[in-house]
Amino acid sequence: MDRINGAGTTDIGGGRRGFRDENLGAGVEGTEVTALWANMIQEEIMKVCTEAGLAPSEADWTQLYQAINILLDALFADVEAAFPYATTPEAIAGVLLNKIINPKTLADVLAARFAAGPLDASIATYLNVYPTVLTADNKAIVTPSAGQVVVTPFKWIWRQFKTNDLSVLNLAARTFATAASKTYHLRLAYDVNTGVQTLSLKDLSSAGYNPTALAEGNVAFDGGYDDMLLARVTTDAGNVPTVKALRNASRLTGSAQRTTPIFGSSGATGWFADTITLDWSRQALVSLDTTGSNVTSEYDSLQGIGINNRTRYSFEYLISGTSPTYYITCPYLIGISA
Repeated sequence: MDRINGAGTTDIGGGRRGFRDENLGAGVEGTEVTALWANMIQEEIMKVCTEAGLAPSEADWTQLYQAINILLDALFADVEAAFPYATTPEAIAGVLLNKIINPKTLADVLAARFAAGPLDASIATYLNVYPTVLTADNKAIVTPSAGQVVVTPFKWIWRQFKTNDLSVLNLAARTFATAASKTYHLRLAYDVNTGVQTLSLKDLSSAGYNPTALAEGNVAFDGGYDDMLLARVTTDAGNVPTVKALRNASRLTGSAQRTTPIFGSSGATGWFADTITLDWSRQALVSLDTTGSNVTSEYDSLQGIGINNRTRYSFEYLISGTSPTYYITCPYLIGISA
């Protein structure tokens, strides 16, 4: 096939011959439509229709459209014959040799996998991501009353793979009795082999939970990939609980910053001390991110940063420097992460 080649063609751009309107008043003839060009158009279209097996019909003006669909269906039938689509049961079972998964089947497989719950333990080792509690502050809501605590249902993400819902546990499974003058850890564990989530209230004085009598703040009790530390619960002599809810997220970050100089609280050494509250489920790493240069001769250079009493709940830090008048350098930024 070629473009129109009769007399009076015009360049429609890029050297392509095209049609020109007739304008007798201006002495411009229209483009001559030749039999050759009309026959080319006719035979190009008829070729498509006859290849699709359609008989020419003056009454049917949709034959080109029909022919294109017929030929495409035949093409895809050949592909499917060589690489058939896997059924949903085949895809779930992993029977995929020379088979294609369409988007709907893939969605069905993912839904089935998530609904099943357990993930192969060997795969879970490649998903070492801390769990995330899906509340506004990443903390569980735990309601204390005399002699007990109750956990409000919430959703959470396990190893960045599966979203769990605590509402599958009934009220009895979310309610825990307490005893007077005790310290507990409220924990939520997930069994990778069974897909079962379990809430428990662990007594720090129990040999089963704490056989070596570790301190409550010891990192051995920090939340892990499959076992969240949701809260610390303490009771007084009257068995009234106090709950310290802890933040659980795949990545915990924070900072402590001073943007203005401060006169040292010690006139002899020039230092500034403060305590940062965290209440995280695991102990934080603390580092000095940035410091600024001296503002004037009155401001000293930063000499060091000291971290003391670092726990999952808080840490103390000391910024020190030396100068004649013991001003502390500004600014500085302490990075906190877990």
